[in-house]
Amino acid sequence: MPKVDFSPARDGFQFGNYFVNQIADIPGVGKLQTAGRCGGMSYCVLDHYAARQPVPGFKPSDFGDKGVPPDDHPLAEYIYQRQLDSFFTLSAIKFITWSLAPDASNFLVRGVTERTKKEEFNKLREAIDRGTPVPLGLIVARNLNDLGRNHQVVAYGYDYDEATKKMTVYIYDVNLPGQEITLTSGKDDAGWFESSPGKEQWRGWFVQDYAPRRPPPDLAKPLIEAAQKAIEAVGEVIQPKGRRNRITVTLNRLVFSNPEESDSSAELALEFHIGNQTVRWPARGLRKVKHGTKVKLDKQVELDVTRNDVLEISGRIAGDVILTDTEGFDAFDYFNLDQNAVAGFFRRRFTRDDKWGKGEHTVRSEGGPGGYTLEFTIQ
Repeated sequence: MPKVDFSPARDGFQFGNYFVNQIADIPGVGKLQTAGRCGGMSYCVLDHYAARQPVPGFKPSDFGDKGVPPDDHPLAEYIYQRQLDSFFTLSAIKFITWSLAPDASNFLVRGVTERTKKEEFNKLREAIDRGTPVPLGLIVARNLNDLGRNHQVVAYGYDYDEATKKMTVYIYDVNLPGQEITLTSGKDDAGWFESSPGKEQWRGWFVQDYAPRRPPPDLAKPLIEAAQKAIEAVGEVIQPKGRRNRITVTLNRLVFSNPEESDSSAELALEFHIGNQTVRWPARGLRKVKHGTKVKLDKQVELDVTRNDVLEISGRIAGDVILTDTEGFDAFDYFNLDQNAVAGFFRRRFTRDDKWGKGEHTVRSEGGPGGYTLEFTIQ
């Protein structure tokens, strides 16, 4: 079982992730409520490991009833900054796309199970074999409302049983200080089972992008005996509306592709959200498509924007569709954005700074190997 020289008891924090949930404003996502600061603690531990420095040796009892450093302490501030840093990586978009993807692969989307076992496990093996622990993003959510239930940990070892095809990952979970925890998945298992007391089960995981930072020198300074800062309520500042601009978005053409299964077909429907307006294709029912199917849309949407607005254009499987595979099993549940999974997803955002994206655009749906390309124009 290959492992790096990392020990949760020696290299991890002695206190757990008992930070109060915070709201992070993530570009391209919006406001996300986090379950404490698991990503920040994981990145902070990796920063100290890379710098060959021990983490500050605070115990939960050092912080009274809270169990974690107060928000005005340098360590709490650094952990929170690293929490934000963990969201500002290219791989962090997987917290969204994987939460909206199905477990099993299908015509439009490569499923979370396949991606984890065939792609991410190999990335983990390569990193561990180089002697490098890595952060993992654990996926449990199946809709955007539950993004905050996903988790971040540090992986420092793995095992693969050639006979049974069982996969094991050794992790430091900041919610369980000092403990060696494993994630395991058998050959026929869709998910990953955690050896924690709560027996958590995860849909899958991915290796997060990470760049080490040198920890500031004052993280271990004695606690300041001052009132802790209250967690400020998050509110949006209402900007003056200003002058309005008329924007016309024309959906020109759809092109479907699935080169790996060029003979297969699927009945489906799509919906596109332009600002606060929705265009469904086809207007009613489903349409059979296969690799190479081209559809002329010529759908126009007009809307007004002000200088502070963001023009968002997105697409997904229509909310009233159930897809089934060739064996008759449901490939997805009803695709209601607030309730269930989403497939064939893309999102683009435009602002006044980029002239509201005026011009011609071509976007590809997330996932694969199958999917669609939408051609649209903004005027």
